[in-house]
Amino acid sequence: MKKFYFLFFIVLLTTAVISGCSEKSSQATAGSDQNSEEQQTLKATISAPKSPAIFPSILLAEQQKDIELITWETADTLLAQIQKKQAQFIALPLNMGANLYAKGMPLQLIQVNTFGSMFLVSTDDKVQKLEDLAHQTIFVPSQGGPPDILTNYLIAQNNIPGVKLSFVNLTEIGQQLASGAIQHVVIPEPLLSIVQANLQTDLHIAINFEEVWQKQFSKQLPQTGIFVNKAWASSNQHAIKQFQALSEQAITDLYQQPDVSLPLLSDFFKSNEKIIESALTNSSLHFQTAQQARNETEAYFKILLEIAPDSIGGALPNEDFYYNE
Repeated sequence: MKKFYFLFFIVLLTTAVISGCSEKSSQATAGSDQNSEEQQTLKATISAPKSPAIFPSILLAEQQKDIELITWETADTLLAQIQKKQAQFIALPLNMGANLYAKGMPLQLIQVNTFGSMFLVSTDDKVQKLEDLAHQTIFVPSQGGPPDILTNYLIAQNNIPGVKLSFVNLTEIGQQLASGAIQHVVIPEPLLSIVQANLQTDLHIAINFEEVWQKQFSKQLPQTGIFVNKAWASSNQHAIKQFQALSEQAITDLYQQPDVSLPLLSDFFKSNEKIIESALTNSSLHFQTAQQARNETEAYFKILLEIAPDSIGGALPNEDFYYNE
C-alpha cells in the first residue's frame, strides 16, 4: 500500500461545462437559464473500485444515459485514468485521498458513502469475538492499508496477547481458506459473500469492524468517499449538486428497490442475486456530504495519525480538503 501512494504524481480530473440558454429580455434570460440548468442531464464519468462504494454508481450508470462508469483495481490503472482525464468523480478510500492531498494533489472530498463493510471472518466456530483470537494468526490484505491498520489497532486496544498478522493476496483468499492454509482473515464485501457462497467449509463473521468501532467510539467508521479535482469543483458546482442528489437517491434505491438494484449488481459482478443480496445487506452504505461526515472522518484520521501516520500523509487534512457546497 505504501508503494501505491508514491505512484501518484498528478491528479487531473476533467471538467464539464454547464450552460443555460438565453432569451431576449434579461428577466426571461435569467428564468430560462435557471430552468435549463435544472433540467439538464448530468454528463460525467465515475471511476470506482470493485467495492461496496461502486454499488450506487452501477445504478447511476444504468439510470442516467450520460453517466459512464469505469473501474480501477490497481494503482497503474487509476493513474492511467487520471492522466487521460477519464473521470470527473472518483471513489477512493478516505485515507488514500488524504495521503494524496498531503502530497499536494488538488483533491476535494465531496461525499462519504461507505462505512465499515469490513469483517474478520473465521472457519473456526470457536472464534466468535476478538478475545478468541489470542495466540492466533490473522491474515489481512494490503500491508499498510485499513484492514492491516485497524486490525492492529483493535488488537492493541483490547490487549489481545500473542496475535500475529500476516498478509494474503485478496484474489487468493478463497483458495487459501478452502485449502485450510488460513483460518482467520479480514475481508471486505462483496468478496466476503462470494467466498462464503463458494466455500465448502463454514465461514462466519467473527468481527464486524463497523459494530466494534461504533461500540468503542460511538461513531460510524467512514471508509470510502467520492473525490473531485478542486479547480474543476469550483467551476462546476451545479454538476456536483446534481451528482450529490443522484447519489443519495441511488443509495436509497439500492435498499428500497431490490427488484431493480439486485439484477443490475448481479450482472455487473457476474454473480447470482442471493450472493449480491448478502453483500448489500452486509455493506453499510449511507450518503453524507463531506461536511456532514467531517467529524467522523476527522476522528478516523486522528486514529490513523496516531498509529499509522504515513497512511494519511503524516498530517490531518485541513478544511480545504472538505468540499463546501
